Amino acid sequence: MERVVRPTSEHPRPIASPSETGTAVVEPEDPARRPTGTSRRLRRRGRGQSLVEFAVVLPVFLLILAGLLDFGLGLYSQMTIINAAREGARLGVVDPSNVAGINSRVQAMAAGLDLSQLTVSTTCLDPGNAVKACSSTATGDSVKVKVDYTYRMIWPLAFGTQLNLSSTVQMRIE
Repeated sequence: MERVVRPTSEHPRPIASPSETGTAVVEPEDPARRPTGTSRRLRRRGRGQSLVEFAVVLPVFLLILAGLLDFGLGLYSQMTIINAAREGARLGVVDPSNVAGINSRVQAMAAGLDLSQLTVSTTCLDPGNAVKACSSTATGDSVKVKVDYTYRMIWPLAFGTQLNLSSTVQMRIE
């Protein structure tokens, strides 16, 4: 006697074990799963859609990447001139009459930058902030080192072709 299982929500297809029928059960092929010409076209169309979306997103992504790179290099330049001005003022406090040494120290600390775009100015001030000669400084006077740098952008996007960066450090001679 052959046992037949009626389809229910638990068993959508009749199930029979090979021991009950004596032969192996081969399930019929589901026509919904079989690829048809329409589904192949839809898959190809999906690939084409992905390519179009990639083509639209790629320029925006590259623009953002270029902006990040330029911003990072500009930030590096700013941090470098801040450090160079600090080092120049520190040397100026120890030896204020050596203006050429201060300038060369600033240039040495800004070695990663284009030195042709770098300008250094050193001034000595008395306690009332009046400019005086650096050869006649005394305790209480201060040394002021100003470093200006013109950063040329790689990809001029929104800020033009260059940024003028500057750092001024003033330290008191003790």
